[in-house]
Amino acid sequence: MNLAQELKKIENDIIKWRRDLHKIAEVGLILPKTEAYIKQELDKMNIEYKLYSQCSGISAVIGKKENKVVGLRADIDALPIKEESGCDFACEQGTMHACGHDAHAAMLLGVAKVLKENEDELNGKVKLIFQPGEEYDAGAKVMIDQGVLENPKVDAVFAQHIMIASHLPIGMILVKDNQLMASSDNFYLKVKGLGGHAAMPEVCIDSIVMATQVINNIYTMISREISPLDSVCISIVNVKSEQPDRVAYNIIPNYVEIVASVRCLDEKLRNYIDKRVGQIAKSTVEGMRGTCEYTYNYGYPALVNAPEMVSIVENSAKELFGPYGSLRAPKGVMGSEDAAYFLEKVPGAYFGTVVGDLNNEGYYPAHHPKMQVDESGLIKGAMVLLQSAVNYLNK
Repeated sequence: MNLAQELKKIENDIIKWRRDLHKIAEVGLILPKTEAYIKQELDKMNIEYKLYSQCSGISAVIGKKENKVVGLRADIDALPIKEESGCDFACEQGTMHACGHDAHAAMLLGVAKVLKENEDELNGKVKLIFQPGEEYDAGAKVMIDQGVLENPKVDAVFAQHIMIASHLPIGMILVKDNQLMASSDNFYLKVKGLGGHAAMPEVCIDSIVMATQVINNIYTMISREISPLDSVCISIVNVKSEQPDRVAYNIIPNYVEIVASVRCLDEKLRNYIDKRVGQIAKSTVEGMRGTCEYTYNYGYPALVNAPEMVSIVENSAKELFGPYGSLRAPKGVMGSEDAAYFLEKVPGAYFGTVVGDLNNEGYYPAHHPKMQVDESGLIKGAMVLLQSAVNYLNK
């Protein structure tokens, strides 16, 4: 029996699960409504599951044979965005599944149902992982620290993300070897000078001028110290000077605060950037008679796919949908994903499923309050997820 084809019989169930979850979008690690809904559906499928004390994560094991164990991960949290999609099942509580995690969870529920109904046919075990806290809280790391990859020990992981792309057909599967998504770090700088009257800058140590020079020097580092072939993105996202509650036009501030986002496809560059930003800031402000405080915060690591696991996804898509069922992405993206924590521990593949075309009217990118998806693409993503797991266990 072709298990992936069995999913077609429950396509409407997958869409219903997605819409139900969409209505109750929750943010962060603790998602009581979402957790209760997923538990309710797993109970209906007679699937036993495990809960986690530090988050609303859920895992379950399907399969009876002692062989390899493959993990299938879906993130389940939402964003603090007030929804403007206009759909009948819009969330009305000031939150929104604007990144498609409702679809990820629904597809994994569909896979779970088919796997459970055909449990005796599995040549090993599948561990379902419903993970909260992807957007901000490193829920993957929280679940790993609480043992989600153990008992039974997971040998490999597959995960996916829906995509609103450009000029690609609905249901197209996108794959890429090695570096797929960037690490996500940030840094904080406080440039300190000596404030005073705006009419007498010569008796001040101008923090605004120093901060401007620091920013220019940091950006120059990207073009003159790091190879153009290495994908690095530093974005200054906030610059804030010392100011009273009422904005003053005649005061040079004592300090300026700078906050930045740092993205790297190459893990080795993170330490270099940390060190150099600190050196650049210190030498720049000291040369202008100021001082600074500097903190670099390491976030999600780069997401690196194992080529042999990507091949399984690619071949599964072609097996299901023909030679044009999947497409190799030409390059990685600077967005980040905490599924990277799973792929640091075990080999895996993270792939994309197209559910919208940005060039068509009515489609908006992820994280937009009007974002919607073409639900006809969900069945293909679910089928590839299931077929990849089966093919891995049979390999």
